[in-house]
Amino acid sequence: MSTAPRRTVVGAAALAGVCLSGLLGCSSGSGHGDDESRSPVLKRLGTLAVGIGKGQVTYLDAATARRLDKDGKKRFAVVGQPGLALLNGYRPGPWAQHLKADQIDTAIDARDAGRWEGSFDAAAITGSLKANGYVPADEDGRQTWKPAHGKGVALQVSEDTILYSTPGTSRMSAVHPENGSSLADVEEYRRAAGCLGDVYRADFNPFTPAKPVRLSALGQRADSAGRNTEVLCAVTKDEATARRLAARLRSVVRDKAPRYDGTEVSVEKGEQPLVRAAVPDTAAQRPGRMLVLDFDLWMAVVKL
Repeated sequence: MSTAPRRTVVGAAALAGVCLSGLLGCSSGSGHGDDESRSPVLKRLGTLAVGIGKGQVTYLDAATARRLDKDGKKRFAVVGQPGLALLNGYRPGPWAQHLKADQIDTAIDARDAGRWEGSFDAAAITGSLKANGYVPADEDGRQTWKPAHGKGVALQVSEDTILYSTPGTSRMSAVHPENGSSLADVEEYRRAAGCLGDVYRADFNPFTPAKPVRLSALGQRADSAGRNTEVLCAVTKDEATARRLAARLRSVVRDKAPRYDGTEVSVEKGEQPLVRAAVPDTAAQRPGRMLVLDFDLWMAVVKL
């Protein structure tokens, strides 16, 4: 299983390799309750098609991360940037300087496609796209901007939403899932999102339904700028696997003391049992350390 710690985000921080929310709102295809009843994470997962789960997926409430970091100390620099490298490269994209990370309030990014919600200057962005050789195209009744030469990211742009697909994705259908075909319709994603709870960031590893750990995710929770907790959740195939993983996580916490002091490991039984490890940070530790530095608990999941 590939892990989030191996991802790299170029920019304010290096985030362990992904690259890491649209015009139609959440997919009408979430067959598990209406949009209002779902968590923010699950709502955004409802905007990505199931095929996206082959890679890593990152949800970010960037507006919350900015509020937490309002003192200017940049404690949240690692976890406060959208996961995709499109906005973090050394060279500006085809939107030039008209699109920046601090304009994004929420984001859901996968390896090949994603959705950003915020406040954008659509006219300036599309003007820059035209100047950089992009042409409008109609895709399923939606205006999409694509490079005339056929190589490069494709985008759909409005004042409050930007959707994109990278060259590895042939169509924008990745961000317009059909009824019942979004990541929010996959039970493992629903279980993992429920386990994470009220997080401002969630990094999901690739979905591996044939392995003992079906899906794992790391969430960031913060009551204040000085109190961040990283929540590691794993959806397992059975209770025996869950017990074995929980024991391994507790062993890491014990053997690596005091690095993970205060960590609580628990198991939730069910058809696909959950293992949850809540790891508190201290005021001296930057949120996101389990993504870029302390990999021991991640490795315990990977090596199961």
